[in-house]
Amino acid sequence: MKNSLTSICGAIVATAVVLFSCGKPASDASAKFEANSATIAQVFADFEAESDDFFTHFNAEAVWRGTGLNAPDTITLEQVTAKYKAAWSKYDYELVSPTNFLPGVNPQTKAVDGSVRGYFEWNISKAATDSTEAKSVRVKVYESFDFNPDGEIMYTQVYGNLAAGYAYLDE
Repeated sequence: MKNSLTSICGAIVATAVVLFSCGKPASDASAKFEANSATIAQVFADFEAESDDFFTHFNAEAVWRGTGLNAPDTITLEQVTAKYKAAWSKYDYELVSPTNFLPGVNPQTKAVDGSVRGYFEWNISKAATDSTEAKSVRVKVYESFDFNPDGEIMYTQVYGNLAAGYAYLDE
C-alpha cells in the first residue's frame, strides 16, 4: 500500500511539474506569436503602401530563402530592397485574403516558437499605358517569417507562382 501511495504521489508531483513548467513557454510563445503577427500585419500594410517603412521591420542581417526557379538559396535584405523598390515602380499590390496568421514551430524541436506563417492571396496589378491595357492577376502564396528576440524579422520565405504572375502582367 505504501508503495502504491508513493507511486501516486510521485505521479501527481511529476504531472504538476510538467504542467507548470510547460505553461510558461507556451504562454511566452503565444505572446511572441501575437506580437509578431501584429508586426506582419504592419509589414503587409507597408508593402501595399509601397512604403520604405516596410524594410524597418527586418534585421539588417535578414535573409529570404530563394524559392523561385533557379533562385539563389539566400537573398539579402539589400537585394530584396532593390527588387521590391523596382517592383513597386511597375506594379501595385493588394492583399485580398483575410490575414489568418498561423503559429510556426521550431524545425528541430517542433515546439511553437513565435514565428508567423500563413496562406495569402495577393492581387498584383499593372496600370494601363498609351499602348497597353491595365492588367491584374491574383497569386496565392504561402509566407513564413522567423524573428529574433528583439522582434525583428530574420528569415522569410514566400512560395507561390509569382514568376507566372509577373510574366502575364508583362506580356
